[in-house]
Amino acid sequence: MDDGRVERTDAVDQPRIAPTTAKQRFGAIDTLRGFALLGILVPNIWAFGWPMMATTDPSIISDAPANQLAHQVTGMAFLGKFMFLFAMLFGSGVVMYARKYDSAADPVGADGVRARKTPLSRGAGLWYLRCGILLCFGLIHAYCFWFGDILTFYAISGLTLVWWVRRLNPKLQFFGGLGLYFFGAGLMVAFSYLGYWSLENGNATQEQLSANPEIEIQGYLGSYWDAFRTRFFTTLLFQLIFTIFFMPALWGLMTMGMGLTRMKILTGERSVGFYAISALVLLAVGVPTTVLMYSFVEHAFPLMPGFMWQALAQPVGVMQALGYAALVLLLAKLDWAKIVTVPLAAVGRMALTNYFMHTLLCTTFFYGYGFGKFASIEFPQLWLVVGSVWTINIVFSLLWLRVFSMGPFEWLWRSLTYRQLVPIVRRPARDSAHSDA
Repeated sequence: MDDGRVERTDAVDQPRIAPTTAKQRFGAIDTLRGFALLGILVPNIWAFGWPMMATTDPSIISDAPANQLAHQVTGMAFLGKFMFLFAMLFGSGVVMYARKYDSAADPVGADGVRARKTPLSRGAGLWYLRCGILLCFGLIHAYCFWFGDILTFYAISGLTLVWWVRRLNPKLQFFGGLGLYFFGAGLMVAFSYLGYWSLENGNATQEQLSANPEIEIQGYLGSYWDAFRTRFFTTLLFQLIFTIFFMPALWGLMTMGMGLTRMKILTGERSVGFYAISALVLLAVGVPTTVLMYSFVEHAFPLMPGFMWQALAQPVGVMQALGYAALVLLLAKLDWAKIVTVPLAAVGRMALTNYFMHTLLCTTFFYGYGFGKFASIEFPQLWLVVGSVWTINIVFSLLWLRVFSMGPFEWLWRSLTYRQLVPIVRRPARDSAHSDA
C-alpha cells in the first residue's frame, strides 16, 4: 500500500506529491502481503466453489474423510489468519502512504528553527479520494462478481478512522488497536452465538443462518444474470452485518498494523534473532491454542460447530497469525530463502490485481457462464484449484514486473487518485535498486 514519496527542489519548497518508486518500497512488507494474499484463497475457495453452508458444514460437500480433514486444516491453519494479516497490512499502508505528508512534519528552516508541526488534516483530501475509489472497486467487485469482497470494508475503514490515528504513539497504536480488535471480534462472536442459540431452540434453521444451497446452486450454475440475482441480496446482507459488527475489529487490526510498522517490525528492520524468537514463541503458543479451541467448539456447539468457528477462528488465532508474520519476515531477511520470498513479494506488489484475479479465475471456473464446476469439485481436488490459481498469480506477477513497475489495477488506482497517468513501464536504472521485491 506504499504509494507516495516526498520530493523537494530546495529547503523551503513544499513537498511534491507523487507515487512511490520501486526502490522506496519495503520488500518485507511486499513479501508478507503476497503471503497473506495467497493464503486468503484457501478459506475463500469454499465460497467460490460451494454454497455458503459448506463453509460451516463440510457434509454439504461430502462426508468423505478427505473433505472432513480439509475442513479441519482450513479452519485451524487458514481461516481468519490471513485476513488478519491482510487487514494489518492495510494499516501499514496508511503509514507508508502518509510518509509524503508526515515526513515533512516539523521541518527545520534556514535559521535552524523548527517550524510548526504539519496538521493531521494535511493530505486528507487525497486520502479520501483514494479510499473512495477503492470503495467503488469494492462495490463493483462485490455486486457484479463475488459477494465475499473485503475491499469495501477496507475502504469504509479508510474513510472513517484510520487516517486520524496514524501518528499516535506506536505502542498505543498496537495495544489500543489490539483491544479495539477484540471488542469488535467479541461483537461478531456474540452475534454468531445469538444465531446458534436460535438454531438450538428451533427459532432458526441452517438455511436461515446462511442461505438455501439449492437456490445458490441453481443461480450460480445459470447465466450471469442468474448469478447476479442470486448474489445481490446475499451481498447486501453480508455487507450490512459486517459493517455493523466487524468494523471495530477492522479499525483495530489496521491500527495494530500502523504501530507494528512504525516500530519497524513489519518493515523487516529488526534483527534475524528478533523474528526467529518471535516466530518460535508465537507459533508454539498460538498453534496449540487454536487446536484446543477448535476441539472445544466441536464439542460445545454440536449442532453447527462450523458456524461458531467462523467467528472464533480469528480472535483465537491472533498469536498464530502474528507467528506466521514473524516467520515470513524472518525468511525475507535470509538470502537462501529468496526462492520463496521473491515470488511472494512479486505477488504482494500486485496484491490488488491478484485479488481480482482470484475472483476472475474462480468464478470463471465454477460458475455456469464459465466452466460450470460449482458444487461439483471435492477435496483433495479443490487443493488443485487453489494451487493452480497460486501458480498463475506467481508466474503472472513475476513476468509482469519484468516490464512494468506495478500491476494494472494498482496503476489504475494510482492514476485515478493522482488524476494523471502514472508511469507504469519500468526504468531499469531507477527500479533495479529494489532487488528484494
